[in-house]
Amino acid sequence: MCSEDGLLEPPTQVVMEGEPEPQLKERPLKSFARSAEFWGRATAIYAGYKASQAHAVALRVLGWDEERIKTEHWGRQHTKAAAQLHGLCIDLRGFYLKVGQFIGARGDFVPEEICRKLTLLHDQVPPMPAAQAREVIERELGVPLEAVFEWIDLDEPLGSASISQVHKGKLRNPGRRKGGPFFRPVWDCLRGGYTPPDIAPGRPPLDMELACEKGPKDGIVAVKVQYPDALPTMSLDLNNIRLAAAFLSKTEINFDLVSAVDELAAQIKLEFDFCREARIMDAVARQFKKLNHRIEVPRSVPGLVTRRVLVMNFLEGIPITRLESHTRDLSAATKRLAANRILSRVSEAYGRMLLLDGLFQADGHPGNILVMKGGKIGLIDYGQSKKLPDAYRAAFAHLVLALNDGDDARVSAALRGVGVVTEREDAPLQARLAYGMFDTRGSVDPFDPNSEIKQMGIETFPPDMFFVLRVVQLLRGLKTGMKVDDFSAAAQWEPYAQQAVKQLSGVPLPASIEAYTSELR
Repeated sequence: MCSEDGLLEPPTQVVMEGEPEPQLKERPLKSFARSAEFWGRATAIYAGYKASQAHAVALRVLGWDEERIKTEHWGRQHTKAAAQLHGLCIDLRGFYLKVGQFIGARGDFVPEEICRKLTLLHDQVPPMPAAQAREVIERELGVPLEAVFEWIDLDEPLGSASISQVHKGKLRNPGRRKGGPFFRPVWDCLRGGYTPPDIAPGRPPLDMELACEKGPKDGIVAVKVQYPDALPTMSLDLNNIRLAAAFLSKTEINFDLVSAVDELAAQIKLEFDFCREARIMDAVARQFKKLNHRIEVPRSVPGLVTRRVLVMNFLEGIPITRLESHTRDLSAATKRLAANRILSRVSEAYGRMLLLDGLFQADGHPGNILVMKGGKIGLIDYGQSKKLPDAYRAAFAHLVLALNDGDDARVSAALRGVGVVTEREDAPLQARLAYGMFDTRGSVDPFDPNSEIKQMGIETFPPDMFFVLRVVQLLRGLKTGMKVDDFSAAAQWEPYAQQAVKQLSGVPLPASIEAYTSELR
């Protein structure tokens, strides 16, 4: 049963009553085999790159120029690694799929060969069988599909990803749904004077909602269904990724990747509660209600939401990852205009979420963005959502204003203001780091030996800011992929930042932040 209270509260339980809690201890051999396969494949990919680095040195000695090394030597290595990474993500799925989606969205510094291959992970993952999807939906709703849906396409999902897949369907006419024999236990329960929580776990409040006109007028819905074994698998994967992050932080990147993984892990666990997702999605939809001519967010169908099934109105649109194939016949000028408009609207949506309310969709990859009729943007998937604390929202607003001011000293102070502490003080370098992290005008390649991260070293990066960083990285990846040359998210967000500073003027800041933001006043 889904409660309306506690918008961002973690789920009180993730498993169904009567089902065993998915502990990894129950299947140690399977867990060990999965971990061994990950480390075997990951080591092979890493070793391939280290060998290619040594080979590149030898090729320079033999007289190869840098362009030839880049196109011929590294091109082959990136193509090989792309296939290996894609295979690892598809075969093991779980959290590795999440990581693959993130890498595939980073066209600003990830090699094109890898991005092109991993982009397929955004919405083209092999789905679970139709029979299994039916079983999950019927168990969660407590009734046969035919009692709720006029039709539902279980054979060809709209999309499938790391923890769930989505199907298109049509709800039955409300008059044909209410009072049917399948709902008799619900009606009897209500007539007996019981409150909705007394209905069996897993069954939604079908009582009032299915007897009235709530839901989309045309009845067309998207049905999100969670994979049965997703939670225990994801927990194991997170441990492996954490170890890999610790290794890379020490050997390749002068950045605290472990804290980033820990923050992501905390958010991932919340992603398994679709009741929570529905509450957040509906809250964001209300936030954009007056802007639905250019930004649209789905709404849940009351009464058809459980922890593992979420029914929402269907948004008709093209995933932004497939936009290029739909615009091939357009002129170059029209493509540029369309790309700028679409990117601007996506950026506007995130800027408003981050700065005006603080509640934002944090699963930043292009598969969650739809291009709808008239260039309207649809934002889907709110399983990974974040509420930015007011203190950090205020500090981030100051940083956005500083990025638009352009003064290195002010940008440096504002970067420290959001809690990012570097190993050494150098205002120009810190400013470049800030643009690279928090504006689409800059770029930070953590693998570049000359990057600001390598030169400065980051001692502290607040967990609350990791998902803000991820949003900016998404926008930068879109900017690169859509070939938009001159676009600044910070410039577009300036009026929202000004509003946020006024709105939060009385909010007390943590001491570590207050010390630096005072320099900006």
